[in-house]
Amino acid sequence: MRDDTRAVFPRAQEPMKKRVVRAEEFEVVDELGHVRMRIGLSADEHPFFSMLDADGSVRARFGVQADGAAGLAIADDNGKVRATFGLSSDGSASLAFGDKNGRIRAKFGLGSDASPTMGVDVEDGELEHRHKLAEQGTPTMGLYDQRGKVRVRLGLAAGGAPVLRLLDADGTVRAIVGLANDDSPFVQFLEDDGKRPGWTQR
Repeated sequence: MRDDTRAVFPRAQEPMKKRVVRAEEFEVVDELGHVRMRIGLSADEHPFFSMLDADGSVRARFGVQADGAAGLAIADDNGKVRATFGLSSDGSASLAFGDKNGRIRAKFGLGSDASPTMGVDVEDGELEHRHKLAEQGTPTMGLYDQRGKVRVRLGLAAGGAPVLRLLDADGTVRAIVGLANDDSPFVQFLEDDGKRPGWTQR
């Protein structure tokens, strides 16, 4: 009896032909015909991948922007984004969590200079407490007002000495309290430009 299995099953060593399917958008539907996944281009020609629930609401979406930024957003069953993870075009990365109203309440990440940052919302949707490492690698903590302007910054100077800085409504440093490199205490008031010392006590 002749073996015809070779006609049905190709040999393992035989190369398979590659085929490319091209389309502007793909949709995957469930047994009821509801779209559950969608792959395509947005209105501004940016690629995206979305996953939908049975009601047709987008629950997760991954996309890439023209400037190279990429991100993932996860929404709840009310359509409010509750978590995001992304990489910006400047190299900064972030992980953020939102409340049921879609307001960001906590954020963690790396700045464009690779310094780690952390923010925690405490009231009215504003990030009031933020912790990060400064560019020289020293830890700092900032207190922000309702407009998102830092008003108090506590941290370590480049040499490791503790420093407390008080800023005005425009974000300009107006007073500094801390220890000098020789561990001697000092208080300094600065002029309107935040650079020229107006009064110093050591």
